[in-house]
Amino acid sequence: MSFSYTLFLALLLLAPGLGVWAGLRAGERSELISQAPEKPGSTFSLLVIVFGALVGHIVMSSLFLLQAALCHTLGCCLGLSFDPNVYRVILSGGKSAGTPTDAAFLAWFVALLLPAIFVGGLAYWASGWNWVREMRETATFGWLKRWVDVARPANSFIIAYVVTTLEHEGATVAYEGIVENIALDDNRAIAMIVLSSCDRFVVKIKDDRVERIDSPHQTIPLLQLSAANFANIALEVFEVPDAEPSANAEPVPDTPAFADAETVTDSPPATEV
Repeated sequence: MSFSYTLFLALLLLAPGLGVWAGLRAGERSELISQAPEKPGSTFSLLVIVFGALVGHIVMSSLFLLQAALCHTLGCCLGLSFDPNVYRVILSGGKSAGTPTDAAFLAWFVALLLPAIFVGGLAYWASGWNWVREMRETATFGWLKRWVDVARPANSFIIAYVVTTLEHEGATVAYEGIVENIALDDNRAIAMIVLSSCDRFVVKIKDDRVERIDSPHQTIPLLQLSAANFANIALEVFEVPDAEPSANAEPVPDTPAFADAETVTDSPPATEV
């Protein structure tokens, strides 16, 4: 691949926007929900990168303006053989660069790097703000956002009842356990779930009821299931009465949330547990 100065320059100028995007992604702190992969050609990500780049360059241009104002006001200027304002050098096509020494290249690259570091760190810090977190989680979690909020206090946890696609003689294998992690796909359906302290049982569908059959066995410490392995999931939030509730705790819903096979996977629908 041949070197393209235009592409190289575009990437340098987009560095602050990429820093903002990386800062927001790194600040997505959720032990329950895994980060969804970024959609190719995402309009939101493009807007974040472009506006982040503009903010970073505005900040750096303001510093150059302040430096020039102080230089003219105080008369304390350091004579250089090159123009330290990298934006003036770029927009003038290098005509204002002066004599490009080794120190000039170092100064110009540092001037392009500083806004990326600044706005990237600012984005990472801002990702912890409540309103930023609420906006991000609402856009990312969708229908699961309410349940994440309910299970956020230390004395709350989510129990999942998972009906798998494994069947034998009319009986279907199912699992019950504490939700440790959930991954969503592009449609915000559950693509993967991790359970701890997992109990295994069998479900049989009869004419008048759904029968759960338990058998003696050891508890499974940790279990991971992907969408191809389950047909139905039901979620329910529990609170530990002995633990002191958090001040930000929200009331627990009366009914569990269900994510059935039609919204989770292409597997044939199964009876909800």
